Parts: sequence; C-alpha cells; structure tokens
Amino acid sequence: MDDGSLQKDKKSLILHTQSYTKIEVEILSKELNIKFNLNSKVISHKHKYYVIIIPSKDANILYNIISLYIHPSMNYKLPKIN
Repeated sequence: MDDGSLQKDKKSLILHTQSYTKIEVEILSKELNIKFNLNSKVISHKHKYYVIIIPSKDANILYNIISLYIHPSMNYKLPKIN
C-alpha cells in the first residue's frame, strides 16, 4: 500500500516500481490495462527508473477495485472521488 503516490494534480496515481526492470514494468502496466480496463503507462522517473502512471480519468475505476482493501492510514494516497 505504500509504494504509490498521487501526482501533483492530486488525481493521477504513480505506482513506484523502481525495483523492477523496464520490461517487467511494461508487463505490469499491460496486465493492469487488460485485466482492469485501465489506461496506465510506463514513464521514466529521474532518468533512471520506470514507474507506472494511472491517469486521473481512471481514478474511479481504480478506487472501486482497491478501496475495500486500503488501510485507513493510507487513504490519503487515493484521489478524492467526486
């Protein structure tokens, strides 16, 4: 639950996958897109690592998938859903 963050827009999410290779991160992103109908993509982070970004337009989808499993102390990492 702790390897993610909100972007500056407070709506887009980043999954911090710096410990994985670029190929592994691309596989993870592809699976998220296929299995959960997301539009995640892989971006370079600090010109050294690769992370997955989930755009704000998919925030409701992701929230509905994971909200029941998030510990209350980690709710601040989720976007504010209208």
